[in-house]
Amino acid sequence: MSEQVTKLEADGWKRQFIASGHRLAKAMSDYEMLGMETTTVPARYAGCGDCTVCFDDVNDDSAMIFTREGGKRTDDDLF
Repeated sequence: MSEQVTKLEADGWKRQFIASGHRLAKAMSDYEMLGMETTTVPARYAGCGDCTVCFDDVNDDSAMIFTREGGKRTDDDLF
């Protein structure tokens, strides 16, 4: 696990899951709509236990999503 992840967790950020591409963008948008702050760490630095072999490809854009309370909820037309 990187120092960046350790600092995020110490600052109250919670790990959610690893995603990439459109799924990553959609998940971040959804969390923000729910009023959460979001940030990401490249998956190869986020750590998955002691193993990062799935994310060692330098062209992999997978990222671990982190969230924390404190954003501004944005209601859409459904509510």
